[in-house]
Amino acid sequence: MAPLIGLLDAESDPYQILLWLYRSGWGDLLGRLASDHEEITHELLDSFPSHHKPVQYLRTVLVTAGVLPARDEHLDGIPGWLDTLLATQPPHITILIRPYASWSVLSRARGRSMRRASTPSVRKYARSRILISVRFLTWLDEQQLTLATVTQAHIDGWLDAGTDTHHRLRDFLRWAHSRRLAPDLYVPWLGSRDEPGDVLDDHERWRLLRRCFTEEGIPLHQRVAGALVLLYGQRPQRIVTLTRSHITMRGEYTYLTLDRHPVLLPPPLAEIVQRLATAEPFSRRPIIRDLAPGSGLLFPGARPGASMDHGRLTHQLNALGIRVRPARNSALCSMAADLPASVIADLLGLHITTAVRWAKLVKRDWTSYLAARADNG
Repeated sequence: MAPLIGLLDAESDPYQILLWLYRSGWGDLLGRLASDHEEITHELLDSFPSHHKPVQYLRTVLVTAGVLPARDEHLDGIPGWLDTLLATQPPHITILIRPYASWSVLSRARGRSMRRASTPSVRKYARSRILISVRFLTWLDEQQLTLATVTQAHIDGWLDAGTDTHHRLRDFLRWAHSRRLAPDLYVPWLGSRDEPGDVLDDHERWRLLRRCFTEEGIPLHQRVAGALVLLYGQRPQRIVTLTRSHITMRGEYTYLTLDRHPVLLPPPLAEIVQRLATAEPFSRRPIIRDLAPGSGLLFPGARPGASMDHGRLTHQLNALGIRVRPARNSALCSMAADLPASVIADLLGLHITTAVRWAKLVKRDWTSYLAARADNG
């Protein structure tokens, strides 16, 4: 605890320290854990409900202060969550879910995180596959079925009776079949929709971009985030992970690395990105902010060293009138019309299959437009 104690001891106003600790839920939790346990570990904190905010905050404080070792919070907390989940399940379900979760779902997620930093979406993806598998096995029990006796007709009935989330069972059934635990059962892959669903027209897109570039009344981080969605189709999940190290200056030009290669920013965007990079992070907790002075996050969150919640950023952009999905769709349509799919994939971090799909969609719509013009004379 020495690093944390030293930081608190350096604060010039002891009264503010006491007031702050008294009012913070994690400060109270820290006191109780310190008196009840010899050592505070990740495993001890994992024993609390994962949604317990004081635990999340305390963990971040202790990691940033060097009391606990750093870990991938989006993935390393799943084993503890899995233990809690399986503690309430019968043995015949546990014996199936544990190897599937550990050797398939988590193993693949960790492999992806080695190539690219994990996000809350990775944790959500992993948990959803595990939960739907538990739900399905419970349903089999209710139907007096097993993995060995379930048929395609049963699967079709399961899918028809549920929402789209039931299609997430596809991953578990493929795993079970590969280990000869179940027959070869088919679950359609929903994948991405062929149509973008909702797209801004060019006039509206550029109107919103002008607001991001010029309206000083809008918080700076929202202006930058909105412009990145509208110009480059970036997801909030990716935007909140950007740091100052992603910004490169070459003479009078400003570049931002969104994936593999730096992207040259247009001057209006370069100006607000530079301002955001040099702005003093706002925090009502200066003590905690000082715990992670070198994080370099452009979109810092309330917890030290942690980025802003991407759901909160999405909500803020929607409130500005920048609806993320149609804004992103419009940006990707625009880029797909001007650049090869391979270039888009490298610049924006899209999978090449996704980039090709957007290119084909734009080409098809342009062909349809020309045909319609020809038919109309």
